[in-house]
Amino acid sequence: METRLFIALVLIFLPCLAWLLLKQVHSPWWLENLVSTPLLILFIYTVLLLVLGSFISLQQILSYFVINIVLVVLLNTTVTLNNKACLEPINIFQFNMKYIEQESGLSELIEHLVAERYHLITLQGVSQQTKQKIIERLSPFYPHFIRGESEGLQVNSDQLLFSRYAFHMIKYYNNGSNAFLITSLWQVPEREVQLLSLHPPSPRSESLWQLRNKTLYQLKYALNNSPVKNALVIGDLNLSMHSNRIKTLRQGMDTIFVNSWPNLRYSYNLFGIAIDHLWVSKPARVCYRQRINKFDWSDHYAIKSQIDFK
Repeated sequence: METRLFIALVLIFLPCLAWLLLKQVHSPWWLENLVSTPLLILFIYTVLLLVLGSFISLQQILSYFVINIVLVVLLNTTVTLNNKACLEPINIFQFNMKYIEQESGLSELIEHLVAERYHLITLQGVSQQTKQKIIERLSPFYPHFIRGESEGLQVNSDQLLFSRYAFHMIKYYNNGSNAFLITSLWQVPEREVQLLSLHPPSPRSESLWQLRNKTLYQLKYALNNSPVKNALVIGDLNLSMHSNRIKTLRQGMDTIFVNSWPNLRYSYNLFGIAIDHLWVSKPARVCYRQRINKFDWSDHYAIKSQIDFK
């Protein structure tokens, strides 16, 4: 009886505890990627089961597996129950459009953006060939935009930003010939906001992991040296909400996490990963964020957010 109780405790609590401990680690690159989702708990459970499975019944195996699934869902949930309406809402759209160049996809996106009349639009994964097409079709409705490239600095990015309000003091943070972080002063009515838009590389290799981390260091530096009180961070950071790096980056900032990747048919929100972020410096707050179940030609969901600076 004591042996069975010990095995039950190991199979129920050890996978979750192991994941919580492992996600404190920031390196090596492959380990940080593995612990970016609590789904690793199920893998750890399976490994333990190979060692201990012969000591328990099939019914117990299935019961402990269900318990671990419930723990994964609870740890990965992004449901916020205390959302409040904004007094003076600022509506924001963000989307990694994954370099779509098909006319049907672009038309679907532009029709949505024109109809919704957002205050700010941030796009990532925009090819150089597509940027001019989008600018021509959106600039009549959103007259202020950041092209995401600078001939003078000889830097490029896959970002494109639009707004109904002006951008000033646009700065590109270089990483070689690329700029994964763009900052500006965004002239929202009655206040200036330090806008920090970024899209670092996905950490699929050690070199890309280092490049992503360098961009995150640049973000931290820009936040620490913001010329104004209000700051807004937005973009596909390729950094899971479960990473401990998030804690140091967003100190003093409000957010709501949304599982935005991957955008797969029949995939469930609870098993996604929140990597498309929006943070705003307190006392401003994020009223709500929700993913938009459209644009299935990208592997990311678009997200609509509301923030309140009052």
